[in-house]
Amino acid sequence: MGKIQQMKKYFLISGFNLEDSNRGTAALSYGSISFLEEHKYLLKKHTLINYHIYNNPFKANNRKVHYNYIEIEKHQWHHISYPIFFIEMWLINKFNIILPFTYFGKTIQQIEIVAAINGGDGFADIYGNNIFKNRLHDINLAIKFNIPLIFLPQTIGPFKQEKNKKLAIKILHYACKIFIRDDKYIKELKKENLNYEITQDLSYYMKPQPWNIEIQPNAIGINVSGLAYDNQFPGLEKQFDTYPDLINLLIQEFQKLGKTIYLIPHSYNYHHPDIHNDDLSACRAVYNRLNNKNNIILLDQNLISPQIKYVISQMSFFIGTRMHANFAAIYTNVPLFGLAYSYKFQGAFERHGIYNRTSMINNISIKEAKDIIKKIVLSYTNDTNSTK
Repeated sequence: MGKIQQMKKYFLISGFNLEDSNRGTAALSYGSISFLEEHKYLLKKHTLINYHIYNNPFKANNRKVHYNYIEIEKHQWHHISYPIFFIEMWLINKFNIILPFTYFGKTIQQIEIVAAINGGDGFADIYGNNIFKNRLHDINLAIKFNIPLIFLPQTIGPFKQEKNKKLAIKILHYACKIFIRDDKYIKELKKENLNYEITQDLSYYMKPQPWNIEIQPNAIGINVSGLAYDNQFPGLEKQFDTYPDLINLLIQEFQKLGKTIYLIPHSYNYHHPDIHNDDLSACRAVYNRLNNKNNIILLDQNLISPQIKYVISQMSFFIGTRMHANFAAIYTNVPLFGLAYSYKFQGAFERHGIYNRTSMINNISIKEAKDIIKKIVLSYTNDTNSTK
């Protein structure tokens, strides 16, 4: 197990990226700074550090050191991303050879802590082996160089393959502190005699950022997932044939109630969309499919995570397919319903005292979709009546 010893210069937050296309993942990066500072791991003297591995040395941008300053709570954090040529990483992993004259060689021994985000729900093989293992690079460095590891609050599992589960358990045993955001893996943690602490998701610590948008009163927010709408995401493909009809019928139900509906993307790249996993593309497809576009507002702008959290915070009711879009509603006290494709939804909702507000959308029939819509409308009606 890694042990925290003397103070060092650098602090590595694994997966740190404020510009991630997934605004939920970016929200974790925003929130991680406040979380780690509040828990007295991250100090203002620390410099945030990451490494980016590159293959093509002929692209000048690949070889550049990227410097950035991040202002949170009136403090400017210095963030540096150092380049590592893939051959250098191969030497490190294969032969434990460190080149002392490189950026990596000069900084690795000065990292005090590695704190792992893993995408919030990426410490699982639900999205496939590649995504699970690709998020372990910094964790592997921590173990290899005996750097203390903090496992930041997230959902653990599920694991389809036993070898992935064994690797996850090995990592958890190494960590000097384990935070989780729900109770879905507690049984396994207890079985392994691992100490843990349940706390809020990292996005809780990211504050909404108001911007120049006028929200209609009593608005309904619907987050449409490109992962489910396109229905070709590796590992989850062909499980959401009915999802487009579900969203279309859901919109029609709230139109009958005379509500203004906001289509809110939460994971998207405004300029270079991922065709199999882009919420804005899905929201546009939903909008274009509608015969009746009255009172439908498509949020078609390149917004950062705190700005989207602000929009969601202004809704009177929210329906989300992305977990972190739902977190934005939960943490700003907006009544909601989750369209779930993983057990993480139920665990997260119940963790916050919200019951019977999720329904699984994997492999559902059109009849089951209509039943889900009835459940959503009933939840909305009960919330509306309770506030009168």
